[in-house]
Amino acid sequence: MQRETLLQVREQLESNRRLVNQGVLAPIELVAANAQSYTFEQNIFAAPEAITRAENNLKSLMLPDRASPEWSRAITPVSPIDIEPPRLALDLALTEAMRSRPEIAQLAETAEINRIDQRFFRNQKKPQLDIVSSFTSQGLAGTETPAAISSTTGLSRVPPNLVGGAFSSLGNLLAFDYPSYRVGLALSLPIRNRVAKANLATSLIDGERIANTRAQTEQVIEAEVRNALQALRSVESRLESAAAGRVAAEELFRSEEQLFRGGTSTFFLVSQRQNELAIARSRELQARTDLNKAIAEFQRSIGRTLEVNNVTVSP
Repeated sequence: MQRETLLQVREQLESNRRLVNQGVLAPIELVAANAQSYTFEQNIFAAPEAITRAENNLKSLMLPDRASPEWSRAITPVSPIDIEPPRLALDLALTEAMRSRPEIAQLAETAEINRIDQRFFRNQKKPQLDIVSSFTSQGLAGTETPAAISSTTGLSRVPPNLVGGAFSSLGNLLAFDYPSYRVGLALSLPIRNRVAKANLATSLIDGERIANTRAQTEQVIEAEVRNALQALRSVESRLESAAAGRVAAEELFRSEEQLFRGGTSTFFLVSQRQNELAIARSRELQARTDLNKAIAEFQRSIGRTLEVNNVTVSP
């Protein structure tokens, strides 16, 4: 914008120089045009400083440290400045915010954990009946003794698989030849289980606290959505007004310039119209910037910042 304005000033300066050489214009008008040109050159010299500060602020947010190679590179904006404002009614925006805001999702997870804790602590207060069962296998092998031999037949009364050492015992164990089964019931009757009652009371209080926190969070989110939507509509209207003002300033400048060339106006009035045009352009650009900020704030308020910027967070 500053370059375009300076270009117009220099064109006016060359026009004044030609008119002075032809004797149509007083030399003082050439001096005034030069002064106007120097004034707008100062604005151009100040613009790179603002660009550099904006670049450094953005690099500080994006880069991990100053050793990154991007620190020494210039940032060239490629995103269009003309962003279409979202068209969402208030009720739809509130519904989207309650669905997408991470604070609501976090509170929902916390509430679900609290409900699980409450069910657990309630169960701890109840009697508990457990079925207890076990299964074992035994080796039962060893050395045969004289008492194990029959006095009438002289034959051993011990089965062959019970006679032997450690290997026979291990074989019986693995073959499950002598299993043992046990089945029983274990009944626990909690009497005045103060620990379970205290834990349940704590979880109930936490549940109320979580519910209150969610209600407060939803209220804050609704206020943010309402404010962001109102700011979006207000800045959008201000941009339309600024654009109309810039168009009017351009027409006034062209008209005053034609009058000056026709000899019915002065360079002072032309310079004044030119300054007004520069101010009108600056207002329009600022309104456009404010609109883009309002759009970003509205997307944040409804929880769609990552979505609209095509950012995906992997689990």
